[in-house]
Amino acid sequence: MRFIFVLRTIGAIALIISAGGVANAADLPTKAAPMTPAPAIPGWTFSLTPYFWATSLTGSTTVKGRTTDVDAGFFQILDHTQFPKDLIQLAAFGEARNGRFALLADLTYMKIGIGASLNRGGGTDALGASVGASAGLTIKMFIGEFAAAYELARWHGLTSAASSTAFDLYAGGRVWWQQADLQILASGSANIFDLTFSRAGVLSAKADVSWVDPVVGARLRHQFAPGWNLNISGDVGGFGAGSKFSWQALARARILAVQKCRLELDGWLQGVVRRLLEG
Repeated sequence: MRFIFVLRTIGAIALIISAGGVANAADLPTKAAPMTPAPAIPGWTFSLTPYFWATSLTGSTTVKGRTTDVDAGFFQILDHTQFPKDLIQLAAFGEARNGRFALLADLTYMKIGIGASLNRGGGTDALGASVGASAGLTIKMFIGEFAAAYELARWHGLTSAASSTAFDLYAGGRVWWQQADLQILASGSANIFDLTFSRAGVLSAKADVSWVDPVVGARLRHQFAPGWNLNISGDVGGFGAGSKFSWQALARARILAVQKCRLELDGWLQGVVRRLLEG
């Protein structure tokens, strides 16, 4: 039994969790101050980006010498699966940075279950026949990427006075694990007057595979303003060590709204305390 599948992505939604400072509402300036580049933060800083891929499935499956192609888009998967039981994804990108040096981790777990059924029948009360078939395919996959990055160059003020641009090189490894479970149930029945004949059969196949790819890549990080970031990265891997060849290209946009939320909450709390003290 052989399973070969490729996951294609058609979109992503990212949510950024990061730490930001807290300022008192009373200390906010009444006039807009000129924007300046954010000062460098000494020591380690951390960021975490949960995200979701709208996934489609392309590949083939071979069971007992018979090969079947699988080609299902994201909306087709939604039509033939039980959400969220058979469509689960947990994914997050994390980065720890200290000056020019950074550690990167990108972890993704997916479970996709697809099912379909077919029933046909016909005849009369005296003579009749019916056939039915149902199939279910469940794909589980884990991808874990771990890398170390080094900032080779940095520029300031390319798009605005507060902007900065950095270029990184990184290297590491990407761990793959994939499991496929195929279940096929077929049944048929025929009736001749009062005699009924029926037959049913079940075909079950399950297999998993895992490998590790070395990865090298480059990344361009641009900060339009504090809290507004764009990362563009690309890497290649495999080289026959795990897979023959793999490549990846990503673009991530990040908007940090934590600072504004904290300022509004801080101002609201100050108003509550002031009313309590006055009343």
